[in-house]
Amino acid sequence: MAPGETVLVLGPSGSGKSTLTLCLDGLIPQLVEGEYGGRVAIAGLVVDESPVHVLAQQAGLVFQDPDAQFCTLTVEDEIAFGLENLCLPSADIENAIDEALLSVGLAGYRKRHLATLSGGEKQRVAIAAVLAMGPRVLVLDEPSANLDPQATSDLFALLRSLAADGRHTMVIIEHKLDELMEWVDTVLVLEAGGRLLYRGSPSEAFYRRGDALAEAGVWRPQTVELVKALREAGWDVPGDPVDVGTTIASLAATPGLMERLRMRTAGSVSPGDGRAKTREVVMEATAVSYRYRGGRAGSVASDAGRNALTDVSLTLARGELLALIGPNGAGKSTFASLITGVLEPSRGKVFLGGRDIVDLGPSALSERVGYVFQNPEHQFVADTVLGELAFSLSPKAGRKGVRHLNSQQRSLVEWWLDRLGLLPLAEASPFALSQGQKRRLSVAAMLIRGQSVLVLDEPTLGQDESQAFRLMEMTQEFRSSGGSVIMITHDMRLVGEYADSLLVLVAGRSVYSGTPEGFFSRPEMVEASGLATPALGRVSAGLRLSSGIPDGLLTVGAFLSSAGRNGSGAS
Repeated sequence: MAPGETVLVLGPSGSGKSTLTLCLDGLIPQLVEGEYGGRVAIAGLVVDESPVHVLAQQAGLVFQDPDAQFCTLTVEDEIAFGLENLCLPSADIENAIDEALLSVGLAGYRKRHLATLSGGEKQRVAIAAVLAMGPRVLVLDEPSANLDPQATSDLFALLRSLAADGRHTMVIIEHKLDELMEWVDTVLVLEAGGRLLYRGSPSEAFYRRGDALAEAGVWRPQTVELVKALREAGWDVPGDPVDVGTTIASLAATPGLMERLRMRTAGSVSPGDGRAKTREVVMEATAVSYRYRGGRAGSVASDAGRNALTDVSLTLARGELLALIGPNGAGKSTFASLITGVLEPSRGKVFLGGRDIVDLGPSALSERVGYVFQNPEHQFVADTVLGELAFSLSPKAGRKGVRHLNSQQRSLVEWWLDRLGLLPLAEASPFALSQGQKRRLSVAAMLIRGQSVLVLDEPTLGQDESQAFRLMEMTQEFRSSGGSVIMITHDMRLVGEYADSLLVLVAGRSVYSGTPEGFFSRPEMVEASGLATPALGRVSAGLRLSSGIPDGLLTVGAFLSSAGRNGSGAS
C-alpha cells in the first residue's frame, strides 16, 4: 500500500477479511494461535518480529462494535488508555486527547460517560482513541455495521476527511459501497478460502471483473448495477462510473436516455400514491403507546419513565412487506415487541385478523406471528441444527429428537435442511454455523411453522450479497404464498428494493406512513428523520435537478421500466 492510499477490502463471508485485519496489527500471529506463513510489514516493521505495543503506534484497528474495544468508562480515559500504557508525559497525553477529539468532531466530549453516547458517537471515540496513538495506517472492520443511516453518513464524512488529508493509509472492510466509492483508491477482493481474487482500481473491479465478483457473492455498488443493466438494455452509457456523482453525469450524457425517462415517467403514479387499490388487512395497530416503568433497561436516569412510543398506528396487508425504519432509539424494537405480544401496550390496541392479540393469548399468537431476532444466537434453543427446526414444529421433538415428529413433519424438516444447504450439518450445533448459515436457520425456524406474519429484525446484517439475496428470496416466496412481513432495517437499499410501504419512527412517534417513493422524494423529511436516501434515489434526484426527469426511482428495475430497451420501445 502506498502512503495515503485508501483500500477497500471485499469478499464473501468466511473469505478471511477480518483475519487479514488482525494480521496488519500483529494480533496474528502474536496473540491469535494458528498456522502463519508469509510476511507482513507495516511502516517497515515486520509484524511477527515487532512487539504489539510498537505495532499499535503504526497500525490502529477499529472494530465494528466499539463497545468491544472500550476499556474504560469515560471518553477522556478511553483515549488516554493507550497513551498511558506508552508512558507518555501527562502534558503530551492531554494535548493528544484534545487533538483526537477535535479531529473526529467531538470537541467538548472529554468528560462524557461512554454509556451515554449514541452508537455513532461511540464509533467516533473508538477512532479518536486510535488516532491519538499517531498510527500511519488505519484499519476499520465494518465500522458502520451497527449504525443508523445518519450516523453512517457522519462516519463516512469523517473517514473521507481523514483520507483527504493524506496522513493516513486506510484499509476498510465495508459493504455500504455507494457511500464511500468516491474516495476509495483501490479495491482488494478475497474469494472463499481466503485467496486473492483481485487488486486494482474500483472501475476495473466492478466493470471488467464484475461477473467474477458476482459469482463470488461480493457486494457491488447499486450505481454500477444500474449502469450495467442499462447497457444490457441497449443504452450507450459512457464511462465506468462507480459513485453517485459520476453516475448522474454519465446517465445525463447518455444519448436519448433523459428524453425517454421524461416521456415514460410523465404519466406514472406520483410519489406517495398508494401502490395497491385493494388491501386485505392482516394486522392493525391503532394509536399504540408504551411507557417503560422506571425507564428502559440499560437507559440513563434522565430517560426513566419516558414514553418509548406515542400513538403509533399501522396497517399490514396480506402479502405486503412493510419496512419499519428510523434512527437508533426511535422505538422500532419496542413496537415490534408490542405487535408480537412480547409487550402489552400502555394504550391502544393491536389486532390480528380482526382480533385483539391480548385475547388471542401467547400460544395462538405465536402460531400466527413469528419474530426473527437481529442476533440469531439469541433465538436458538436446541442442541442441533435439525433440532432447531424440529423444535419449531414440536418443542418435544426439539428437545428429544426427530423420533417425536410424525412422517410429514420429518419430511418437512429434511426438505428445509436441504434447501438451506444444511443437510450435512444436521447434527451440528447451530452455534457452530457461519453467520450466514445461522441467519438462514433462524429465518427458516419461523417459516417452517407456516405463520401468516413474520417480523424480521435486521435480516441482512453482516451478510454478503449472495447470502442477503438468498434470505430475501426466501422472504419473497413467503409473501407470494400469502404471508406478510414487517422488516426492521437500517439498510435503505433493502428498503428501496423490497418494501411496499414504510412506517418511519422518530423519538417514539410516527413521522411518515406510506410508500418508499413518497418518503425518499422528500429530502427534508428524510434528513429530519435521521435517515438517508438510497443511492439510486440520490441518482434519481440528481437527474431531476440536472435534466428534469420525475423523481422517485429507487431501484434498477424502476429505471429499466422507465427507460425501456433502447431502440425497441419495450419496457
